[in-house]
Amino acid sequence: MPIDRVLATSEATGALGRWLGRLVLPGDVVLLDGPLGAGKTTLVRSLVEELGGDPALVASPTFTLMNLYAARLPIAHVDAYRLELPGQLAALGFDEIIEDGLGVIEWAERVAAVIPPARAWRITLAHAVAGRTAQIEPPPGRGVPSPPA
Repeated sequence: MPIDRVLATSEATGALGRWLGRLVLPGDVVLLDGPLGAGKTTLVRSLVEELGGDPALVASPTFTLMNLYAARLPIAHVDAYRLELPGQLAALGFDEIIEDGLGVIEWAERVAAVIPPARAWRITLAHAVAGRTAQIEPPPGRGVPSPPA
């Protein structure tokens, strides 16, 4: 069942990323969707920091397609906006990288069909009058504590 949150500030988006960083497991994939400026990269930056990586290195991989970050779990950060077919994700080496690490995919609706649902966190961010909203769907069957308000 999805969890809905209002994120009134970028700090609230960062708190959601840190919360997520405490819950992800090796092999998990965070599927991020939402329009430009909705906070996808802000969330990733906080997630990377929570996992012990350098948040200053986090940038949207729009042109590189995939950025790798060193942290307690190696993190593969993909921008799927420019991928034309879901199978192109495998061509980037994504599956091998996340075996013992974490995958984070922006514009995930383009490749979600090839991600095993049992390992997928689905997060949809949207603009709202009071900042932004987040709809969070943990992997099926995984109990999670409530995210920050």
